[in-house]
Amino acid sequence: MEGIKIRPGYVIKGYMLKEMVGAGGFSTVYRAETIDPSPLYTSIIAVKILHPRRLERSQINQFIKEGRIVKKLEHPNIVRVFDIIQQDGNFFILMEFLDTDLLKAIRMKREIFNEKNIIDIITKSAKGLSYVHQNGIIHKDVNPSNILISFSLEKVKITDFGLARKEGLFWKGGDFNGGTEGYIPPERFKGEPIDERGDIYSFGKTIEKIYEELKFPMPEKIRNIVKIATDPNPKNRFESMEGIVYILETRKIE
Repeated sequence: MEGIKIRPGYVIKGYMLKEMVGAGGFSTVYRAETIDPSPLYTSIIAVKILHPRRLERSQINQFIKEGRIVKKLEHPNIVRVFDIIQQDGNFFILMEFLDTDLLKAIRMKREIFNEKNIIDIITKSAKGLSYVHQNGIIHKDVNPSNILISFSLEKVKITDFGLARKEGLFWKGGDFNGGTEGYIPPERFKGEPIDERGDIYSFGKTIEKIYEELKFPMPEKIRNIVKIATDPNPKNRFESMEGIVYILETRKIE
């Protein structure tokens, strides 16, 4: 049974939906403001809503699984999930709100970035992804649109775990079910075994895209990270995100 139509003004758990801030094939995201003087969470949150046309049992399960995976993660570079709710025949994930995603920010507010703070953003993103892997999760859709930031650049957080898998760090192939063109590791097209090195490939492509959009010269150390991370052969890539974080944090980048 299809849920009621969700639009601005709809209220869920003391928050009123305002404008839509994101939309994809399976869900939409709204900014929501508290209508309660003592809000459950923060005064502004993001509300992710499963499309009414996606209310098949497998799609509902996938949506709920996404929320549950992220709700258990606590890291400064991972978006916080507050709750997963069913209401009026619809399914919602209530989560932390940030100003925008990295790709939109680069295209709309390029002036806030410089060659120094972009390294900091990359480093924070790498730490978030490293934490995800340490918790036995493969993200499977790492790209600049799935990195949220505040305009102050103090907050940098990995988001959108809709394709994430938590079944250990290794499983058999035959698992190609979406992703973002230009960031999908070649082994997924071949149906080969997948592990965290697939995310490492996507992260390398993400760095490449960031520098391409900003038109900043890519430092040699960053160029080397990208080269190793995006090697077509997974065995030639970094074994873990910790290797990338180490380079970013301990080696002078110029």
